[in-house]
Amino acid sequence: MTKKWHYLFFVFVMTGLLVACSSSDSASETDGDSSNKVELRMLWWGSQDRHDRTLEVIDLYMEENPHVTISAEFTGWDGYWEKMATQAAGGNLPDIVQMDYKYLAEYAGKGLLADLNPYVESDALDLSDVEDTYIDGGIIDDKLYAVNIGANAHAIVVDNAMFEEAGIDPLEPGYTWEELKEKAKELSDNLGDNVYGVHPGAGVMGFKHYLRQHDQWLYSEDGTELGYDDDQLLVDYLQITVDMLKSGAAAPPDVFMTAGTNVEQFPIVNEETAIVMDIHSNQITAIESGAGRPLDLMLQPSLEGGELGHYIKPGQFFSVAESSEQQEEAAKFISFFTNNIEANEILNAERGVPIAGAVREHLKENASDAGRKMFEYVELAQEHSREIDPPDPQGSTEIESLFANEVQDPIYYGEVTPEEAAENFRKKASEILAKD
Repeated sequence: MTKKWHYLFFVFVMTGLLVACSSSDSASETDGDSSNKVELRMLWWGSQDRHDRTLEVIDLYMEENPHVTISAEFTGWDGYWEKMATQAAGGNLPDIVQMDYKYLAEYAGKGLLADLNPYVESDALDLSDVEDTYIDGGIIDDKLYAVNIGANAHAIVVDNAMFEEAGIDPLEPGYTWEELKEKAKELSDNLGDNVYGVHPGAGVMGFKHYLRQHDQWLYSEDGTELGYDDDQLLVDYLQITVDMLKSGAAAPPDVFMTAGTNVEQFPIVNEETAIVMDIHSNQITAIESGAGRPLDLMLQPSLEGGELGHYIKPGQFFSVAESSEQQEEAAKFISFFTNNIEANEILNAERGVPIAGAVREHLKENASDAGRKMFEYVELAQEHSREIDPPDPQGSTEIESLFANEVQDPIYYGEVTPEEAAENFRKKASEILAKD
């Protein structure tokens, strides 16, 4: 009897201890989870299609990492950089920000972006399946300030069904600026009232391409002055648009200016133009989705006797704010965004061709029609490309605003001549670059 009670007492005590230990462990885990809670803010620009895809990927990441909460902030391209500049000035940049190649040097130079090399070395940011050609664009002075989240190439969009309806042969690689003007005029003449050949482009992106065809670049090597000496280059570039507007080959500005940079509202979506100049290859997904019919990508016009103007561009980057208190967690999310197959099935290469080899091969095999066109176009552009120029210098954002406001838009409305625009641009751009 005594032995029995001793045995029961022993079982009771041990059970109590086990329950106590279990409760203690649970409490400890709960406390640990609570103390490890991570809150990130993430900012990007894009179309509604991009917003929907990105939000779905954020939800997937939070499901797999329940200790992480990501607050999304998103907008269109218009206003994005003003918003970021305001947040930067207030020391309130989100942990993860979508970055563009032309702004990278400026934000890195101001000490606003974190060097991500330590997180690559610690494997928080896994770039083991990424070729250097996709990584190099995010490196300045040996520091990795940005991770490429999709490779792109400069392109135009064409509606080949409208070409067929007009009885005109489609554009083929190698066509020239003169052929563009001729075919755009024929399209306008043959497609009826209020339908035009081309949604023109007189922006700085097209001018950079034109300069590359002349073996020139917009900025000098040290970034303190313009990189071309002869203003006739800008005059000739702008004259192409002026000629197409005067001949009726191009849509008048009231047809395309209200769309701004919202590609889903471009006039080609409603069959008001057959060509759109100056887009990035990844935008075919959103434009075709908005149009609801097949569209195609084509190279920019070539320059007879000129150099190759195309290059493979980091479409967008993700950067981590230097002010972020959760840099490692931000790097882990970027790693997930880069390498996770399920996440990239959702994203569907909307930002451009993925940089991780396994993801790229998987998506190419399973691509939608628009996705397949983008993959094939980047391969085509690569055949017609040469090396990318260095990131734009500090002050380049002010230069681009100057170009948009005092060159591009006044040319569309006939408010200045190409000569006046070129002279004014040189004077004011030189002042901006000299002060930086």
